[in-house]
Amino acid sequence: MERRITASQLYSHLTCPHRVAMDAFEDPARRDPVSPFVELLWERGSAYEADVIRGLGLPFLDLSGLQGEAKEAATREAIARGETLIYNGRLTVDELLGEPDLLRGEGEGYAAIDIKSGAGEEGGDEDAGEDGKPKKTYGVQIALYTDLLERLGVSAGRYGYIWDVHGAELRYDLDAPLGPRTPSIGEI
Repeated sequence: MERRITASQLYSHLTCPHRVAMDAFEDPARRDPVSPFVELLWERGSAYEADVIRGLGLPFLDLSGLQGEAKEAATREAIARGETLIYNGRLTVDELLGEPDLLRGEGEGYAAIDIKSGAGEEGGDEDAGEDGKPKKTYGVQIALYTDLLERLGVSAGRYGYIWDVHGAELRYDLDAPLGPRTPSIGEI
């Protein structure tokens, strides 16, 4: 069976390093049932994404009715045509598989946008005017989509966006440091 690295696996690895291996190799019958709370979170996320898409107010190509190779072919064709906004596409290159919520044409390429029902940043103090920092769990997902676009030669740059629960579109610059740098042993 062919296995590919997905954005959700990267997210899972950051939240529980054992989950990816368990999902791949453990007997699914041994898995605990999904809790009602987790199901509620999934439903909330799906509902929020649907609300965002309905409220875009922009024309977009909707590929959500397609699956697998048909969705991938349609995504690649849409990119080749230069569609401005692609919803629910699919891309694979080598060992990577990504299904970004949106692909938006910017300049000569595309940037990925992931719609999240949570805040797009962590930390910071809004009352004090302090910005938060990108969430690593979201950042790895944007990084995978950007890597796919780069490998296909259609990336707008080393960045992507999170559209968060507050309606903010936050740019995740993949070349920016995530926080204060910790000195190495040789620098101490």
